[in-house]
Amino acid sequence: MKKLVIIGAGPGGYEVAIEASKEELEVILIDKNELGGTCLNVGCIPTKTLYKSAEIVKNIKNGEKFGVKSSYELDLPQVIANKDEVVTGLKKGIDFLLNKGNVRFITGEAKFVSDTAVEVNGEVIEGDYFLIATGSVPRMLNIPGADSDIVVTSTEMLDLKEVPKRLTVIGGGVVGVELANIYALFGSEVTIIEFQKHLLSMFDEDISKRIKPALKKQGINIITNAACKEIIGNEVIYDLKGKEQSVVADLVLMSTGRAPYYDNLGLESIGIEFDRNGIIVDEDYKTNKKNIFAVGDCIGGMMLAHTATYQSYKVLDQIVGRDNKTDFDMVPSCVFTFPEIAMIGMTKAQAKEKFEDVEVIKSMYTANGKANAMGEDGFVQLVVVDDKIVGASILGYSASTIIHEIALIIGSEQPLSNYKDVIFAHPTLSEVLAHAIRH
Repeated sequence: MKKLVIIGAGPGGYEVAIEASKEELEVILIDKNELGGTCLNVGCIPTKTLYKSAEIVKNIKNGEKFGVKSSYELDLPQVIANKDEVVTGLKKGIDFLLNKGNVRFITGEAKFVSDTAVEVNGEVIEGDYFLIATGSVPRMLNIPGADSDIVVTSTEMLDLKEVPKRLTVIGGGVVGVELANIYALFGSEVTIIEFQKHLLSMFDEDISKRIKPALKKQGINIITNAACKEIIGNEVIYDLKGKEQSVVADLVLMSTGRAPYYDNLGLESIGIEFDRNGIIVDEDYKTNKKNIFAVGDCIGGMMLAHTATYQSYKVLDQIVGRDNKTDFDMVPSCVFTFPEIAMIGMTKAQAKEKFEDVEVIKSMYTANGKANAMGEDGFVQLVVVDDKIVGASILGYSASTIIHEIALIIGSEQPLSNYKDVIFAHPTLSEVLAHAIRH
């Protein structure tokens, strides 16, 4: 029986370990920390539990419009306790599935001692195939005061004992914007300082432009085109158009991206190639050693949990000799703000750079009965070339759900016009997509 050794028990590791256990493979899963990696322990899942608490606060605040008058008191320790309960329950579920599949899980730091063996906790483990899925770590801005006691990363934000009165978020990417929105609803006076012209600059410009006023309406102060220079005491010093300014903060969230993590793996000793952007792999996620693969955040690129998972599935398919047609140019990406954001494929600008004839179709939530009943605004935007969707963006309630309807259309490889006669239930938010299809 061939042996697959997986280093890293996040989504790029534990999910494929469970799948691999159903094949004719002996599977060993190693992680120096806990099952679930960043996503389950200090990332996707914990933030979504906080997001749910924030959504309840938002609904209470907006209740009067819908004829419901109420008051509330935020119990942050209970918010955190609920988060911990959810995480613990999910980890127990993963552990059950690993045991069911006879996957051996080892807690310890693995280091390659040869092309076919790693050492962990003093034990040398040999394998036929190795999959590195060691994830990433928060990237810290190299400025004076970055090591101040008031500076935290997203990890610490998930275990706060009290809501900070004044929170400054350095970085307007996905993590920073999500946590800024959550804590603004929890009661913090929030300021976001972003170096780029727009928040969420990786998204379509229409998204970036419209999320700013939506967040400002919720009381968040947003400063763009600003470079943070220093943190002195409780002041964050930044440069805006050549002028030095500052904002006072009780807590500073450093949210300036993540860096691939592959430390202490012994990659140099066996000649695996890597650079500052991550472990170097080919289109099949194979390193320069034919039996050693790497996926997820540790190879850089699109740092998303589901990307890591599906990359690892492609690796497994290669090992067992199956075809894999996953299109990694069409990966849905979601941001859990109020309103939600989602996208897939190319932005409008990217499509216009590549193709001559680009059609942009936009359908508004304001024309949708269900959205009006819910008091929600937003849009669905399709980027179409030769009657095929090459990209889409959504701003609005349930964007993270509706984007998958678009993903299925793209995956079908059928012309968009083929879906004009598909019946969408009324009244639903999905009709916003239906109207875009029938434009």
